[in-house]
Amino acid sequence: MQNQTEIAWIPEKMFEAMTIEADRTFPDETGGVLLGYWAKPYSEVVVTQLIGPGPRAIHKRNRFIPDSDYQEEEIARLYKESGHLHVYLGDWHTHPGSTAYLSPKDHRTLDRIAEFPEARMPVPIMVVLSGPPWSIKVWKASPIECVGATLLRRAIPLAVQIYT
Repeated sequence: MQNQTEIAWIPEKMFEAMTIEADRTFPDETGGVLLGYWAKPYSEVVVTQLIGPGPRAIHKRNRFIPDSDYQEEEIARLYKESGHLHVYLGDWHTHPGSTAYLSPKDHRTLDRIAEFPEARMPVPIMVVLSGPPWSIKVWKASPIECVGATLLRRAIPLAVQIYT
């Protein structure tokens, strides 16, 4: 059961930046990465930085391929500028003309981020914007749990608080 205090804090200016980028590429997908910190370990996350798709990103109707080199450089720069406090949290992307629920590919991506040692984020988040008009959902990967004989990681929705 989801804890009622699980929440994602997203600055209004970053939500606006995501919607501007979503409008720019509509009807194709777009996205980027998020930096910030967990205010309460894995139950309250604060987004402090937003990185867009990058100049060499590929936008298609049902998929988006980021400019990874650009994003990695930006992550390193912003991490350093924050005094090593604001870390990679996960990804954001759009579902134009669809819902903000995770697709099977989104679930696999969230799992891969959680299991990728270089990401250093065992509980990543994924923000999905659907629309237009654009609405937002935030998901986090749960820690691995044992269900019967199967190890399982779930995607858990977080409450979203847009703040000024």
